[in-house]
Amino acid sequence: MKRLLSCALAALSGWAGISAFPPPGSAQELPFPTPKNSVIISIELYPTQSAEADYIKSRVPFGLYAWPSLSITTMTPTIPWQAPLDAADANLSKFKNDVRTALAAAKARGFRLHLVLTSGLARGRPAYVDAKREDVRNCQWYNDNRIAPAVQLAKPTGLEDKVFGTLSRYARKLRVHLETKSRAAFAFLAEVIAAEPDTLVAVSGWGEAELNFGRIENDKSVQSFFCDYSPFAVLEFRDWIQHAGEYDDAGGTYRKEGWARGGAEYQGDGGLARFNAEFGTSFSTWSLRYYDWSLENDYDPDFGDTANNDPRRIPYASYADGRMMPAAGGGFIDGGFDPPRVMKPGEKFWDLWNLFRETMVGHFVRDAARWASESGIPADRWYSHQIPGDYLFGTKPGDASANARYYTSASPLWTADIAPYGHPGATIYDVRFPTWFARTTENIFPAISAMSDYWAIMEFDPELYPVGMEIKESPVPDLVKQYLRVYEYNATLINFWRWWDETKEHRIKGMNKEKALIEFVAAIRDKAKVKDLSTVFVPPPVGPLTAAGRPGEIAIPDKIWAQAGWGWTAWGDFDRFEVYRGDKPGFALDPAHLVGKTRDRVFRDTTAQPGKTYYYRVRAVNVKNAAGRPSPELAVSLGKEGT
Repeated sequence: MKRLLSCALAALSGWAGISAFPPPGSAQELPFPTPKNSVIISIELYPTQSAEADYIKSRVPFGLYAWPSLSITTMTPTIPWQAPLDAADANLSKFKNDVRTALAAAKARGFRLHLVLTSGLARGRPAYVDAKREDVRNCQWYNDNRIAPAVQLAKPTGLEDKVFGTLSRYARKLRVHLETKSRAAFAFLAEVIAAEPDTLVAVSGWGEAELNFGRIENDKSVQSFFCDYSPFAVLEFRDWIQHAGEYDDAGGTYRKEGWARGGAEYQGDGGLARFNAEFGTSFSTWSLRYYDWSLENDYDPDFGDTANNDPRRIPYASYADGRMMPAAGGGFIDGGFDPPRVMKPGEKFWDLWNLFRETMVGHFVRDAARWASESGIPADRWYSHQIPGDYLFGTKPGDASANARYYTSASPLWTADIAPYGHPGATIYDVRFPTWFARTTENIFPAISAMSDYWAIMEFDPELYPVGMEIKESPVPDLVKQYLRVYEYNATLINFWRWWDETKEHRIKGMNKEKALIEFVAAIRDKAKVKDLSTVFVPPPVGPLTAAGRPGEIAIPDKIWAQAGWGWTAWGDFDRFEVYRGDKPGFALDPAHLVGKTRDRVFRDTTAQPGKTYYYRVRAVNVKNAAGRPSPELAVSLGKEGT
């Protein structure tokens, strides 16, 4: 019997282009598009650039599982430093208007929207220039206690642009301000997502949180100058070791988040002796060597005036370049606790300090994700956006010599792990030099895809062209292969960086990257993330038919799925509808009952006779000539005159 049925199906499918139902298990039915089986194809372009957005939409063949999106890769929610915090929501009016404008422009052009939020500390630095002026401890300090080289500070906007804000949780006034504005901004974005879930599809933050690399020496990996030695960060390091202060396991704000091997055994004189013995140090007190302070100090959380009652505050006006490492006086304690000032990977005390530096970055990223979650942003809409220093330029953890950015940034890939509040995202680009490639993607794709089923590649570029070098573009097929590697590792969101770049360092438009992007999207748009790109899904069943306005016309649902807006022609592997008619219910869908084929949603039965009742069923057929399940039957009675 099975053999006869198989032969019959084979004969039917070969008859004059008539398609057959696939044998059970032979092919998968077209799945409903979801974030799980789709890719957000996001291009870095401001949505109000309407001509460029329309050009992209006309050129790139987006589809059911390749969703068109635009990315704004730097948005910094900003409120005045000296303004009452209870007015934070109102003071975010510019940010809110910018979001609304971008959202409306993206929606008008048929795009989704992806926003990258920057904190104002590592990126968007002008936002906290007043905080830096009020207390220079709000800046990141290099290991020589400078906040930047003198030549950088001499520039009119040196303090704004060149000096990173400290990421330390112990910069309490700064943290109160950051958290208040963040929660207000995140609550607003949660409302936008709830109102426009199909448009605002992703928010990332904080954009590339890391320690300052403004004095990087790219010719060597182990660096001479590195952050962060702000007195805030140094005291936090001490308490992180001891599980004291805000890291007290009983009542600290960050209880249970201290160093895994630390605790009360390192507290007091006995704990200091134990620490000295274990780490080869010779401290005589846990008080800080430079600019000692205490959590008992008044940190003045009142933003409504210009006063600051913190007795240890260091105004920027008191900053003395090159003289912030005193050997005597009120800012110095001989024998006081201090992190290592020379970078020595493999040395026990250095490795502990470097672990804290990385942990400080990780905490900064995770705190924002937690605030976002508590403000109502769903975890599947929030991504981190880290600069993965340990993988940049082809390096990976465990390499004998890491890259310079890793040692300065203290931002390894693991800092992007923000579960359960969101999903990992990282800036990932390869660099093409005249004679070789620095392949960041080589090692990072397996690592980041192992962190979560959802992950995002930010500022993705398959080959960056360093400015000033004569670099020849790779052929389009080579670039397509690089794009497909992102797909193979199951990225949920790809932020293509960037549509236009005057220097051509990252430019997509008009380059081979644009041609490759078109081919890449065409290859994946109908595949629902299956790895075999030759897959063609079987059509799903056609929805209920209706009688159209004119006699003998059958209206076919224009949507593939009733609950979503995708039309049949949006599916690139859709070929046609087959219309079948019978004189009685339950008729067979065979060649004898086929009355027409169409790609239109309205079919006119020109052979229908007046005064009769007909029964119709329709099924969709793909480009491989495989048909899906038919629609329910529709009975149509024609009057004597065909009415």
